[in-house]
Amino acid sequence: MYTQYNCVYTNVGRNHKKTATSMKIREFTLEDLNMMGVWLAQDYIQKFWGDPKDWINEISENISADWVKYFIVECDTPIGFLQYYETDKAPQGEWSDEPIGTVGIDYLIGDIEYLGKGYGSKIVRILVDFIKLKNEYDYIVADPIIENVSSIKVLENNGFKQNANGLFCLDLTNTGIKIYRATKQDVGKITQLFRDTIQNVNSKDYPEDEIEDWSSWWTDHDKWQERIEKQYFIKAMIEDKIVGFSSLATDGYLDFMFTHKDYQRQGVSANLISKIEKKAKGQGNNLIYSDVSITAKGFFERHGYIVEKQQFKKSRNKELINFRMTKTINGSAQHAV
Repeated sequence: MYTQYNCVYTNVGRNHKKTATSMKIREFTLEDLNMMGVWLAQDYIQKFWGDPKDWINEISENISADWVKYFIVECDTPIGFLQYYETDKAPQGEWSDEPIGTVGIDYLIGDIEYLGKGYGSKIVRILVDFIKLKNEYDYIVADPIIENVSSIKVLENNGFKQNANGLFCLDLTNTGIKIYRATKQDVGKITQLFRDTIQNVNSKDYPEDEIEDWSSWWTDHDKWQERIEKQYFIKAMIEDKIVGFSSLATDGYLDFMFTHKDYQRQGVSANLISKIEKKAKGQGNNLIYSDVSITAKGFFERHGYIVEKQQFKKSRNKELINFRMTKTINGSAQHAV
């Protein structure tokens, strides 16, 4: 795959001028390893990137991995290298505590003739644009060595801002919503959100006795902890507040989708469901299925889910109306029963 980006510069002080050419990125191949080794061995790269052998081994081992992508930058001839990686799937590092939906990036200019002429900013811009077009990620981070002043300037020129943890971050959403895996320590806040949402939002669609029965599950903390342990259970955060949560079982059953009563229609559930659907694809589910309340039915329909049937499903003591809804995500699929 190629992404075109026009780049022009005038080489002041020399007897020639470089004319307009196109910058493009292409997928890295094993045939590029020798060239990459030469680039990495140059002093101006090695002092920031470390031992070239470590990088060559890492690229060789992960070139077919699903969590990292490598590219060569070309401007008539190869001039540099790019990579991006999903921080929640990558080996442990400074990036491991970043939200789900974050990718980390690295770049280098291997052709010394292209240093100091603005190509670094263009290379980062083309990678940012490429990541945006995938429409799968919320944040981009980079962790340049503090002494690498030129790289930090390149990131700042492209809108990155330094976080408290030292990483430079570009927010692609501007929503302030961040998605993380839930933990046992979150049970108290999650169950309170569950109860409050049912009693204040779902109460418009269900009678009081059914609302009381349904929301009473908030007290059963052992069952909630079990769900968090066994399912892909994620939480949506705005600053330090949990504003929503969702979970997915290994068979593709979407168990929970709740948004805080005070954060309705602010994109919380849309963000959560995008992460759930990506996880379902990643774990090989062809179909997502869920038992959806009257209140949430419209939301799921807007996201491509169809009603298989209306049903009565027992909560604790009461039977409540809901809908079995499904969405095919990986080609054809058998409907869940």
